Amino acid sequence: MTDTSPAGIPRVSVILPAYNREDLVARAIDSVLAQSFTDFELIVVDDCSTDGTRAVLERYRGHPRVRLVLSDVNRGGGGARNLGIAEARADLIAFQDSDDVWLPHKLAAQVAAMDARPAAGLCYCGALYSAGRESYYLPKALFDRFEGDMSDQILIHNTTSTQTLVIRREALDRAGHFDGSFRRLQDWDLMIRVAQVTEFLFLPEPLVVIYGTPGNISSVPVNDAVFRAVMLEKYAGLFADHPDLRAEHHYIIGRTWHKAGNHALARRNLRAAFGIRPQPRSVAALLVSLLSGLVSGPASGAATGAQRPASKSDR
Repeated sequence: MTDTSPAGIPRVSVILPAYNREDLVARAIDSVLAQSFTDFELIVVDDCSTDGTRAVLERYRGHPRVRLVLSDVNRGGGGARNLGIAEARADLIAFQDSDDVWLPHKLAAQVAAMDARPAAGLCYCGALYSAGRESYYLPKALFDRFEGDMSDQILIHNTTSTQTLVIRREALDRAGHFDGSFRRLQDWDLMIRVAQVTEFLFLPEPLVVIYGTPGNISSVPVNDAVFRAVMLEKYAGLFADHPDLRAEHHYIIGRTWHKAGNHALARRNLRAAFGIRPQPRSVAALLVSLLSGLVSGPASGAATGAQRPASKSDR
């Protein structure tokens, strides 16, 4: 692992977007500055905060590794990260969230791993999710694989999380940056594209603590369903070669809308799932949704699927 770069250009650019995080952003920044690997720049993007976040960030102005970027409009997590990417000078890009913590050897471990695997355009690590008394390891042990060619598997599950990533700039530019029209779950959308151009490298050690803090943009089931519907449309070409995955998404969307009380959207997606891949579970779920709809009637005020989805990864 090389801890120096030519002409004063850092090896890693760390991008940290923040919006209304005055109570938590210093913890996230300090965990980056405490890294044992020191050849990095930290680009903190304030996404037009309305609380005291900017005052907290001003304390870091003048730090040799910190660069502040102050947006005059609220761009959302994806747009703020893109602003940071535009400012980044390094060949390796890492991301941190404004309410999470890196362990001190995170960058050292990931840079060393990527130096040893030049074919891998992306490295991600394990994480510990913590929310009150609840904590568990991520990614969950329900995936077929965690590294290598993830171009198919990423279409059904995202094993990564933004704050666990280190990605080569070349791979990021080839895949395209964050989709600014997504206010949330931009990380999964980006990973779908990155997986089409490079292999993934996974370090199982939990090197990040992801906090489920009040006020963060937590994953909500209906937002996941909306995202899956948008994804099926946006990446129709990829899903054309994977009808089983397309059916699985429709089934998950249908079950989610059923639990949310929108039986019309539930039935639409469960019928689609059965039409693509006839399975008893789709029929059973469809019958339950039909009966529930007769009892409760149409859902009032339910989302139609035209909105954009939500998740913690906004920032």
